[in-house]
Amino acid sequence: MKKQLCKPPLFLALLAAASAMAAPRYADFPVAAKMTAAAAVGGRIYAGLGTAGQAWFALDLTKAEAQWEALAPFPGQQRDNPNAVAIGSSIYVFNGQGKADPADQKLMMFDTVWKYDTVSNVWSQLATRSPMGGLGAAATTVDGENILFFGGVNKAIFDGYFVDYANAGTAGMAAQAAVNERYFNRRPQDYLFTAQIISYTPARNLWRSLGIDPSPATAGSALAVDGNRITLIGGEIKPGLRTPHVKRLTISGEQLAWDNPAILPPPTGESRQEGIAGAYAGYSNGALLVAGGANFPGAWRQFNHGQLYAHKGLSKTWRAEIYAQVHEQWRYAGQLPAAMGYGSYVQLAEGVLVIGGELQGGAASKAVFLMRWNGSSVDIID
Repeated sequence: MKKQLCKPPLFLALLAAASAMAAPRYADFPVAAKMTAAAAVGGRIYAGLGTAGQAWFALDLTKAEAQWEALAPFPGQQRDNPNAVAIGSSIYVFNGQGKADPADQKLMMFDTVWKYDTVSNVWSQLATRSPMGGLGAAATTVDGENILFFGGVNKAIFDGYFVDYANAGTAGMAAQAAVNERYFNRRPQDYLFTAQIISYTPARNLWRSLGIDPSPATAGSALAVDGNRITLIGGEIKPGLRTPHVKRLTISGEQLAWDNPAILPPPTGESRQEGIAGAYAGYSNGALLVAGGANFPGAWRQFNHGQLYAHKGLSKTWRAEIYAQVHEQWRYAGQLPAAMGYGSYVQLAEGVLVIGGELQGGAASKAVFLMRWNGSSVDIID
């Protein structure tokens, strides 16, 4: 009779620990997606839209090895880059761009407002519209009652560009290039990005203006919240030209107090910071983190030499750098698993949860992972 060897208890314990470490903590998103929206309610993360179409999913972080659950689909038109902000048990979805009808050749900016009830799993359209269009705005709440919007492009100018570009398509690439030349060859202030800080109160269905951003208005800024302090990182000041500045303000009621802007450090081996748009941001263990996004290296050099079409002839470059602000000083803090941006991110107690995004060249990602500050650099927990 063959004798069976028994594994010692210590070996079994180590094997179990290794298996637990190997198991992914955060399930991949069900589909590769970018330009999505996400929000957290309780211990659940809700995310979707963008290139996921009308799909809407939830991930219950209170359950071990939880998978994303498909929920009631979004009933409106498919839209990229919407905003999602949670108030109580509801999630409010604003803005975005897409097509009024799938058969349309042109894009448009949406100004409709939708509410998702996380208890009943029901969507409803609200009887209001975003007053400034809002595409590219950064949105958040600091009091759980009012939703704040910072920046965003001008709806009339952008919708006009979409119409002109689509109409030029029938005449060929040269005609579309002429539209781009006319549209991109302008000063930053001529795009009329939203400088007003807008507040929306769902309980009263009321929009208000809280004042003006004293710095150049942006689109595509990353946003992080610490109590009543809001930080806006990067963003475009015109199409193709990003700002390297970091803005910070404190809000008390309806009063805004702005700090002097800081500047992100340049990436390792580069002489300047071009700025980033579409980045991920949030707090972890007392450090403010910002990561990823995209820019056009060389755009500032061309702009400073008088070329208003600053990104003409340049390649859009997705970034993998992670920066951390510790004791009011910015530093390089690590790398993302891949250069990416224009995905969703949610602030958790221990760090920033990243959900999908756009990879170099435009492909979408299914990756879901946590950025966590360890005291000297950022760990990626997936």
